[in-house]
Amino acid sequence: MSSNTAFRSGLIALLTCAFALVLAAVGLPSAAQADASGATTGRLTVAASDGAAASFSAYQVFAADVSDGVGEKIASNIEWANADAEAAVVAAIEAADDTYAGATATQAAAWLEDKETADPAAFNAAVAGMAKNLLASKAAATALTAGTTATLSQGYWLVASADSAVGADQAATAPILALVGGSPAQATAKAAVPTVGKEVLEDSTSAWQKQADATVGDSLSWRLDATVPAGITGYRSYGVAFHDTLSAGLAEPSNVHVYVAAPAADDATAFWADGAEPGDEWTELDPSAFTTAYAAADDGATFDVTVDDLMQAMKDAGLDFAGGARVAVTYDAPLTSAAAVGTAEGNHNEVTLRYPKSPYSDTFAETQPQSAIAYTWALQLTKRDAANDAPLAGAVLRVTDDQGRHLAQDGAWTSDDATVTTDANGQIAAAGVDSGTYIVEEVQAPEGYVLANGASTIALSVGLDPDHIVHTQIEADVKAAAPLRADSFDAATGQADVSLLDSATDTSEGGGIASLLPKTGDRFYGILVALVALAGAIALLAQRRGRGSSHS
Repeated sequence: MSSNTAFRSGLIALLTCAFALVLAAVGLPSAAQADASGATTGRLTVAASDGAAASFSAYQVFAADVSDGVGEKIASNIEWANADAEAAVVAAIEAADDTYAGATATQAAAWLEDKETADPAAFNAAVAGMAKNLLASKAAATALTAGTTATLSQGYWLVASADSAVGADQAATAPILALVGGSPAQATAKAAVPTVGKEVLEDSTSAWQKQADATVGDSLSWRLDATVPAGITGYRSYGVAFHDTLSAGLAEPSNVHVYVAAPAADDATAFWADGAEPGDEWTELDPSAFTTAYAAADDGATFDVTVDDLMQAMKDAGLDFAGGARVAVTYDAPLTSAAAVGTAEGNHNEVTLRYPKSPYSDTFAETQPQSAIAYTWALQLTKRDAANDAPLAGAVLRVTDDQGRHLAQDGAWTSDDATVTTDANGQIAAAGVDSGTYIVEEVQAPEGYVLANGASTIALSVGLDPDHIVHTQIEADVKAAAPLRADSFDAATGQADVSLLDSATDTSEGGGIASLLPKTGDRFYGILVALVALAGAIALLAQRRGRGSSHS
């Protein structure tokens, strides 16, 4: 191709993953303008969609004479814009095609024109390489701002975003190769920014929620999820990393699984709603496709799950990455003895997603954090005198949770038979329990008291919003069946208090002193009976002494 050969605007196709470039007349005068130096110029406006970086660096790679044809622009007299542009373009083409042997600007332009339709992957790789090379070379660039029209020298301009221009929840998507001259040119930078979410599995409903509660030490499942939108095709690989921050009350994650799926037709069902296991549309990745890293700290820990190349993972699953992707990570991180009790603090688990800033950068952008939280509660049971509420030490109780486990003296739950004994304050405590139903039965009464018969239940209930993290106005309630008494339940502190009152009845027959024997806890009546008996004995003794005196 000679330097006078028309170089049509088909070369200016954008990477379809990220940008749409409209090179058409907009109804305004189309004649090229002349700047003060006499060089012909054109106008370019770049718009940014939501999520796209709004600041750009523009590099002229080819100088050319540009005119308007019928429905298209025509470029002729193509030359290198400068030495930096030549080095960047040639290196990028050679990296994409090891058979390339061109030496002129016209040959480089011809290669791009051919590959744009014949081998889009090579074309995309070359354009991304051009942007990476120019940004790294510190070549002179013209700053552009989204929505502002710039006047530029005629020719081909490559528009890219430097890493410093990419903020949180943004992406510097594929570079724009724009033909400037003739009628004003317009281009739109379309963002392809992933989103991230986090849930915890509520065991009572098997539902994924933003809030749940659990017993310390029990299995507690967490799910990290990310949605990668369609249109990310300017990358040779696309790695994502879930960066988790765990509070001090959460154990080191285990049982890690990573799944991929095609995008959901309905965002409301993007991720499975119930159960720890995903549906049939999900493919579990081999552990070789991802890495994990855990680092403990005084105030908690970090946990990273990195999918090294999501594009390859989707391909291995028989899915087209160009259509977007869903990624889900599940793992188990139980509450520990260090877990915060109640809603005032809770046990937070926060995640961000790290993703490539652009096809031509080795750095990552990061989403805003998303959280899920687990709570646990403290149950305190006090054995009391039914008559005066005085605490009673030495009562032996069997406490059973809704999994059939028994409370041991050290506060742990065991599947073996175990009992607990009330302390000097008449109390037993279970710190770090789930909401639910607990059964209490008295095995041995305190000395001097009659054993309470049968078993009674305690029911702890907490109203947790499944879709939002709500720290205040959480309703907590405790109910208990006699001889238990529900005293209080404070959601903020997590403290639930219940009393066990002896309600045993006397089953003796015949009345008299036997019928007055005290019930458990009825010390007042026991003392009264003893005093009556003592008074009778004294009167009898006095009467006998009086008789003895009369016979003397």
